[in-house]
Amino acid sequence: MSAVDNIINSLNELEEDIDGLSSKVDEMRKKILAISENEISSLRKKVIEAAKKESDSILSRAREEAEQQAKLIEDDVEKNVSKIKKNIELTFDKSVKLVVDSILTEKNI
Repeated sequence: MSAVDNIINSLNELEEDIDGLSSKVDEMRKKILAISENEISSLRKKVIEAAKKESDSILSRAREEAEQQAKLIEDDVEKNVSKIKKNIELTFDKSVKLVVDSILTEKNI
């Protein structure tokens, strides 16, 4: 073989090697993209789960705080109702007497 034939054969082999490498690179790129997609999906799921847990935690704390506030308000209302009842009990007889006196006074006029 002549030197030119050797060079052409070498170039053909090099071209075949480059084509093979190009094909392997394409396969590797596809695998990397698939792995990336899987990782993105997995991370997305983890982020969503973490966000749900955090929102549940926030809601739970808010619910507890609201229940505590409601209990304080309820206790305050019960105290006020109790005071009102006491005032009514303390002034009931006096109020009845005033109403009766007022009615009797009007009848005497």
